Amino acid sequence: WPFDPTITMLVQSDHTIDINADELTSIVDYASSMGIRKLRTGALRATSAELVVSHGFHVIDELALLKFDFSAPLPQLRPTCQLRHLRRRHLRAAEAVDLDAFGPKWAQHREALRKTQQATLHSRSRRCSDDRDAVVAFALSGCTNNVGYLQRLAVAQRHQRSGVGLSLSCDALHWMHQRGCNHALVNTSLQNDNALALYNQIGFSQLSERLTIAELDVDTAS
Repeated sequence: WPFDPTITMLVQSDHTIDINADELTSIVDYASSMGIRKLRTGALRATSAELVVSHGFHVIDELALLKFDFSAPLPQLRPTCQLRHLRRRHLRAAEAVDLDAFGPKWAQHREALRKTQQATLHSRSRRCSDDRDAVVAFALSGCTNNVGYLQRLAVAQRHQRSGVGLSLSCDALHWMHQRGCNHALVNTSLQNDNALALYNQIGFSQLSERLTIAELDVDTAS
């Protein structure tokens, strides 16, 4: 887990396949043998979340899943700031923005951001910088099989509620539409009122499905 090497992330690579109970037990045993303090999942759908909870994991966050249908009108592009490419050399600065925006519990380090850029067949990375060309916000987007994903949106605290996040989100949706996406998905914590308000303003609709992040104290489980 970013910024805490004693926490390991349990990644479900294919969400169409339920987690296997025996494999989960083996993973927990292996984590214990490696001296891992906690296991933390990525965002899980309902059936997988139920399984890990039955194995002693506890829920630490619930995420809203939101959808934008490209049959609806696109939001207007909002040129609050000039958007530029977020290149590999900018990832250290993007890491600092992410940490400022989300705090150490949920922030992603630059290696995780780089992997996010590579997670989809097509990707788009954009940044907003201040007068000194310092990164103050960024968005990572992707699309695969005509589905778009707003994967990461981070705005430094002193630039929040300035329209920067709106500019980056609208830019991402226009790019997805140009790529031929049928719809776009984004998730965010149910506690993140600012993000939920932003996505609602753009035209995302919240789905009934929720995603779950869960955690296991490995020492206790062992």
